[in-house]
Amino acid sequence: MSDDWLQLTEEDIARAQRLTRARPVMTEIITITRDEIPAEPPPAPPRRNEAILTITREDLTPTPPQASTTADLRELETLMFALVNTARQHNLPGWLGTARLKWHDGLAAVARGHSADMLRRQYVAHVTPEGITAARRIERHGVGYVACGENIGIVYGETTNMAQAVHDIHNAFMNQPRSLTNHRGNLLNPIWTHVGIGVAYTPDGSLVATQNFISAPAARLRGR
Repeated sequence: MSDDWLQLTEEDIARAQRLTRARPVMTEIITITRDEIPAEPPPAPPRRNEAILTITREDLTPTPPQASTTADLRELETLMFALVNTARQHNLPGWLGTARLKWHDGLAAVARGHSADMLRRQYVAHVTPEGITAARRIERHGVGYVACGENIGIVYGETTNMAQAVHDIHNAFMNQPRSLTNHRGNLLNPIWTHVGIGVAYTPDGSLVATQNFISAPAARLRGR
């Protein structure tokens, strides 16, 4: 792992503050394919007068924030939270008051809702089909912040309901080069004070993890 962040300077922190307060940090989506996905046969042509697509009210209704989750998914969220803080403690200077993030239940509820919504309505993006951004989702849930950001990672394959999937997503984030605008930089951004993580899973082999970060109002960057 690169130790560039161990040389973090006051100028680095000032730049992080300028960038993240100017606009939310929405990174590209990380997708990990563990196995070759066999091509499905083309669908049969529709019969005459047969509807090609049926859209229900449920298809158009976003999944709301989820305050609770299953024990298995909470265990995966807890694992990812530990990985995030371990990475920050290894890469950020000890004097920094935000080297270890605090867990935020409200952010976790927003992250769970977005992960579940992406799987249920079959899209992977920071913006919902209705045009709702991560910043708006966080605000709608009553969470105040100075700046916010979001990471999304998805895994396909047989091990997606296991801890290995969480490690795969985290490693994919951390293997990126030093930058404030990619997943690694977002995860290590010194301006963040709190994080909430939401994991969703489908039995057909898809796991998505959403990380929502904020800089809380009046939070201190320095530990002393």
